[in-house]
Amino acid sequence: MMEEKIKFQIEAEKVLKLLSNDIYDSPYALLRENVQNAYDAILMRQQKDSIFEPQITISLNGQQISISDNGIGMTKETVTNNYWKAGSSGKNNAEARKAGVVGTFGIGAMANFGICKHLKVETHFWGENYTIISDADKSTLSVTEDCISITSKEEQRESGTIIYATLDDDCVLNESSAIQYLAPYVQYLKIPVTINGKIISQKAYNIIATEVTNSNIISVSKNVSDVNTTFSMNMQILNYTNGTVRIYINNLSLGSNVVQGDMYLEQGKNLIYGLRNNFGLAAIPVNSNFNLGGIVNLSILQPTAGREALSRESIEFVSKIITIIEKNIAEELSKYEIADSNRNFLSYIYSKGRYDLAGKIKIQIRPANTQITFDTVATKISDKDIYYYTGSDSQTIEQYANENSSLLILSGENPRRSIQQQILFQKQIPQIPDSPSIIKEYSTSELSSAEFALTLRIIGTLKDDYLIGESKVVFADISHQVPNIVSSNNNIVVIYLSKTSGNILQVLKIYKEDARLFDGFVKDFVRNHLYPKLAPFVPSSTRQGADALYRILQKNKELYTIEYEEMGDIEALMKDYVDGKKDLKEILKISSNQQKAHTQIVDRNQIGTVEQELSTIINQSVMPKDKNDISNDATMAIPPIKILSNETSKKILKTESQYPQLNNFTSFLALSDKIFSRQLDFFLEPHTTKIIWGMHKILYIFTHASSRITLYYEIELKNKLSDNQTGGKSIPTTTIISKNRLFVPIIPELISHFDIQQQSLSFYVRYDLIIDFKE
Repeated sequence: MMEEKIKFQIEAEKVLKLLSNDIYDSPYALLRENVQNAYDAILMRQQKDSIFEPQITISLNGQQISISDNGIGMTKETVTNNYWKAGSSGKNNAEARKAGVVGTFGIGAMANFGICKHLKVETHFWGENYTIISDADKSTLSVTEDCISITSKEEQRESGTIIYATLDDDCVLNESSAIQYLAPYVQYLKIPVTINGKIISQKAYNIIATEVTNSNIISVSKNVSDVNTTFSMNMQILNYTNGTVRIYINNLSLGSNVVQGDMYLEQGKNLIYGLRNNFGLAAIPVNSNFNLGGIVNLSILQPTAGREALSRESIEFVSKIITIIEKNIAEELSKYEIADSNRNFLSYIYSKGRYDLAGKIKIQIRPANTQITFDTVATKISDKDIYYYTGSDSQTIEQYANENSSLLILSGENPRRSIQQQILFQKQIPQIPDSPSIIKEYSTSELSSAEFALTLRIIGTLKDDYLIGESKVVFADISHQVPNIVSSNNNIVVIYLSKTSGNILQVLKIYKEDARLFDGFVKDFVRNHLYPKLAPFVPSSTRQGADALYRILQKNKELYTIEYEEMGDIEALMKDYVDGKKDLKEILKISSNQQKAHTQIVDRNQIGTVEQELSTIINQSVMPKDKNDISNDATMAIPPIKILSNETSKKILKTESQYPQLNNFTSFLALSDKIFSRQLDFFLEPHTTKIIWGMHKILYIFTHASSRITLYYEIELKNKLSDNQTGGKSIPTTTIISKNRLFVPIIPELISHFDIQQQSLSFYVRYDLIIDFKE
């Protein structure tokens, strides 16, 4: 057996293109890398020569780019062994580190050849009397043959380097984009950097010193150290508006090593940006309780090779510093009343559990109706007993806020509310309960004939429509302005109705004006205002009720034939299976879903109005809803509206106006006849309704009150929804069941897609029933 060896070969042009594109985030990275090298050269010259005027000049002219500096320059050895040699850096030495150079990766010319076809370097080293000139074409680059020319000429001139780059034919760098890209990296350099004569550097980020005035409440400068780390630093804190702060850090040390640089941070800036010797590196992703943003300019920061981020060690270092800074900010702010207006200070206390810093946080006290700080809160203030209250009921407040006792009222917003409650608990301040109570029960003899009739009709409705065998309805005065209370006592459902409830008064008014409508109003009142509280006692809402419904649904299964137009594309599915694109399990699942798909067609003559087709609903109830009633919660399972005596041939119903009993929906869509015939039992039970829409599809999700059975109904429109028309939300269940149709609301966002302009509208529908009895 013969063995032979071959050379490892590289197509230099393609490799350089690949590497530069992978490492650098933009074609403009060519400018950043060369400016960084120029800046490092200036820093190194400043170590030897302190009297020159440093500058970096960039020229963009069509396909020609030049970047020049008057830094230390390069020797022939540096040009040969470092600049043209990827992976080798001439700045990994003590002299360069002392100068504070930014780049140490040794990428060299690689960044340039990502987008340029010719590169020329002209450099003169400081103190020497010759200039080195070298150039190369990307098309002739080779790792096996000499391809870079180097010449030298003797002359006396200022040290520095000029890079001349000729861009690829398909690449153009324009001035405005170059400025926009390069500015974040060079804007804080103290030396002038210009692009086509426009200066983009020499900005100052530390403006804290210019804003210290007598009006500032906080102006603290102190040396900070942390016992858990080896950090020490000098920190200045300045208040500048609404209790928010700015911070300036300098003289930072890590152990015995001094870290060159400083930090300027302020609340509300969000982004913390890293610099090294004033040259921009990358954003620093650290968490901040005080929402700090600004500049961290430290010599210890190191970027990744592509400059897209800082190294993990650098991020951890800054994160530890931010933790120490925020601890000191919080401790300093806690001494002043402005702490109460600093929301981030409150967040810090809550997240860190530093309730010992909350002395200047305020809480409302009644009946004085003023604010007091927690360092003055005690079980007795001015010889008055002190209580606290988490609610807002005026009767309760009046009861405890009087000449003998004061009441502390918790804020309605977190984290302030949570902090207040925790401190009051620590101070052992008694709490006033915030649960509604029955102040007075009215006997039957104290009721009007309308009120007595209402109690009897509610009991009958609960028995007939909700299968509640024993119930008791009592008129009462209820605290907290609560309209009703529902409870259970010895398996008897007890309902307390407030005599002052607006909904009750509306029902009673109907009894007096038109008794024929009274029964419908009572049913509507029970459905919309009592059912959310009755649900735990209604058999259909329990596990047993879900089990019973499941048995009915199983019993209603029947063998039926799928018509041709109802079939999915089975041949296409089988081809995917044969080609190995889908496994058998996927094929069966998709096939099953497609067999449940069918087309629904709505003609123009199948559009009607609720007023004409289902007038019973409109005549039955016109009660407005109580804005404080729990039934306004769209996520609450609610029974359907049953109009079983009406039959309609319409598939879309509209209303001439908005009706509270229809939750102000104005359009309704009939679900398919298959759903009506096979899943009607599901919709007769209380359920929630959610709608999701996007692309071509509208998905209705109906969930049984037990949360164990869900029915999905998908509508696939032939026309795509607009690009900005996508969303999802829960809506108040307003399912209408007639003798032969099942209608659901069309939300306002989607009405236009069911507005039939031509003869008919057709769309695909699919449905699926999901059963989940897992505990």
